[in-house]
Amino acid sequence: MAELAVQKGLFEALSGIGPPVYDALPQRADGGDAAEYPCIAVGAVVLAPWDTKDNTGFDFVARVHSWSRDAAMSEVKGLQRKIYERLHRGVIAVEGYRLIDLGRRSSTVLEDQDGTFHGVCEYRGLIETIRTGDET
Repeated sequence: MAELAVQKGLFEALSGIGPPVYDALPQRADGGDAAEYPCIAVGAVVLAPWDTKDNTGFDFVARVHSWSRDAAMSEVKGLQRKIYERLHRGVIAVEGYRLIDLGRRSSTVLEDQDGTFHGVCEYRGLIETIRTGDET
């Protein structure tokens, strides 16, 4: 499934940049927050068909979240910079697909009610199915 392959590729690419990476922030049994801060989460991946005459593929938008409990936005903005350096025009492994393009389309930082800073970046990418017999 393409959505899971993209999410896995993003997760693996971001796991090497420092803070913990989640697919969803962990919670304690009582509903409290159990995440280690600062942290990153690979959020929703939205796919749309991107087929050519000779192949099938997908255009996707993926949300990458970052959180910090620092007293200022600088830590979460630093995380966004590291994410950008790793993903924008970067290469990620997407099992069963060839990555054609990947780039940041937007980013913002919000302050949650509890004082946590929450960064949200959207990355757009194009992937095509690897066909049997392809050399590349």
